[in-house]
Amino acid sequence: MAARNGLRVANVVASRYLGRPPRYLPIVLLFITDRCNLRCQMCGVCEHEASDGVQGVKPPELTTDEWKGVIHSAAKLGTMLVSIGGGEPLLRPDLFKILRYVRDQGLASHICTNGVLLDREKAVALAECGVNTVSISIESPHREIHELLRGPGSFEPAVRAVRVLREVAPSVQVGINYLITTVNFRNMAEMIPFAESLGVQQLKYAPIHTNLLHRRKRLDHFGSLLFGEEDIEELGREVDDLIVASKKSDLVTTSTMFLSGITALYSAPRRFRCVAGYAAVAINPVGIVTPCCDMDGTVSVRDKPLEAIWRSKEFQELRRRVHHCNSSCWDTTNAELSLRLRPAALVRELAQTWRDVRFYYDRG
Repeated sequence: MAARNGLRVANVVASRYLGRPPRYLPIVLLFITDRCNLRCQMCGVCEHEASDGVQGVKPPELTTDEWKGVIHSAAKLGTMLVSIGGGEPLLRPDLFKILRYVRDQGLASHICTNGVLLDREKAVALAECGVNTVSISIESPHREIHELLRGPGSFEPAVRAVRVLREVAPSVQVGINYLITTVNFRNMAEMIPFAESLGVQQLKYAPIHTNLLHRRKRLDHFGSLLFGEEDIEELGREVDDLIVASKKSDLVTTSTMFLSGITALYSAPRRFRCVAGYAAVAINPVGIVTPCCDMDGTVSVRDKPLEAIWRSKEFQELRRRVHHCNSSCWDTTNAELSLRLRPAALVRELAQTWRDVRFYYDRG
């Protein structure tokens, strides 16, 4: 398996350098719903408007069978990981059917959730349908800071969801996602012992963005969470402390390469050879396929299967847009993937990359 996946990665890297469609599609990001049970201060997902539709009418979300068709196509393309998010994916009652189908197709699955709806029954169901990993968003070890960002009453259910998963679904690997903002960046290193105390295997950090899934959110609704010039020096010190603390921990954490570039996002964003559209694609709730969630697209899995879209002229044109993209991105999907897939980094960061791979593909 390692040799086979290594060949797929090599094909993706070579295809990105040559600007041609890869034979394989390693990672598929399924955003199965825009609906959410929370209204987080920094999130723009719930503000996605009818721009996905025609004349102000938004199409319905893909059905269970339509998502199964996407997953079947992904298997044909040699996909290794299906990552499911939203909105809140647990709002879809067919989530477990979708995850079971991912397993039956021989693919690894991952879900991102706020954890509030994840009770014992759902935790057992996740294990039974073969999910490999679950990431839960917790923005601070302190309830008041987490709830400032995610809303009153959201902290305890998220922490309880982690504990329940560790108790009743030990086969499922558990991670925590931590979004770095002006209200919680001083807690970043402090989050490591808290995560360790909960028994999770992974802790991932990402800086707040104004684009990606949040590009339709009004800036005046969350501008106070963004870092300004006056914050950069202190943010840099906190990131340095986080890097030191991360190296002392057994947790699978965000790479040093990625962490060291966070402050630049708010001053002089770094440019990199992005692998969006080569290593991964994003599919929104109504089936539009794009290299990443910062792009609009017109091609839908309702019009043609994913494997046809992957090799189409229309999608190759989106890849060309990736080549010339100047968005200020530093996300833990395409940015970190792009950093890790640089030839020098593949050698230098081999040990940490292998730990990351094991998190998403192993079952406890």
